[in-house]
Amino acid sequence: MSLNLPESFKELLKSKFESAVDSGSLKFTESHEELVQDGDITFKVRIAPSLAQKPILRQDEQPKSNFNPFLKPEPDLYLAPLGSDYSLVLNKFSIVPYHFLCITKDFKPQSSPLSERDLEATWECLNTAIEGSKILAFYNCGKLSGASQDHKHIQFIPIPESAQLLPDIALTYGLEQSKDAIGQFPARHPNVPFTHFVLPLPKAPVGEDLAMIFSSLLARTLTALRNYNQSKIAFNFAMTKDWMFIAPRTQESYDDIAINSTGMVGMLLVKSEEQFEKIKQLGPLTLTSSVGIPKAEIDEKHEDY
Repeated sequence: MSLNLPESFKELLKSKFESAVDSGSLKFTESHEELVQDGDITFKVRIAPSLAQKPILRQDEQPKSNFNPFLKPEPDLYLAPLGSDYSLVLNKFSIVPYHFLCITKDFKPQSSPLSERDLEATWECLNTAIEGSKILAFYNCGKLSGASQDHKHIQFIPIPESAQLLPDIALTYGLEQSKDAIGQFPARHPNVPFTHFVLPLPKAPVGEDLAMIFSSLLARTLTALRNYNQSKIAFNFAMTKDWMFIAPRTQESYDDIAINSTGMVGMLLVKSEEQFEKIKQLGPLTLTSSVGIPKAEIDEKHEDY
């Protein structure tokens, strides 16, 4: 079965979001955004005070039940099927309008890497940008990455077309040509102190292209985790129609500030003005580096991928 979205998906996304908010099925949290400059990266920090009222399950706590909201999505949140293996649903707790998820119909663990089929589904969902925006896809792999559900799900949010995130800026520093399987080594921002890898995407990639690029990034991520003696596999993945990004993770938060994939590419979320002030004092790159792996010099020519 093909992975083509319904032709009217954008209209469906708008109408379902509005009706779900009106009915109370979707909890939309008001927030405002502040900008914090760190080097040549402008971090967007979204402040949502009402999040402080929502209890957060720590990684060392056990859930009170085995309830899985993705096995039978709420009708008010369900958008459409995507092929035979995926469903598209609205995010029940949204900070950004039109935040939706691509979930596997059958249970698959959030700790597993993305498959070629997952990446094809991700690319298809990147074509849903509403006028004036582009879509950011992200996947929090493993407990230490900021993942909130154990059922495999890839998330999508609209961002301004003009947005320049960390991977966009990293690519401006250039790519070193090599004899790597995809013909180039990943880019790394020279002034970002945590380990990360970025590769550009072709204009019209097929599944094999996406899988090859992801495999190249993942191999380096696993090597970084191994070299850092990190036994738990956790990483943040992000993707637009221009690039693919991965950063390995070692902890889920810093001083009660939770960080997921969006934070690692330059879009942080906090629950109070106090947390925002803490980010300004500490610096967004110091904050994100505290949950990643310190950048190490990598001799690509002598690493075995």
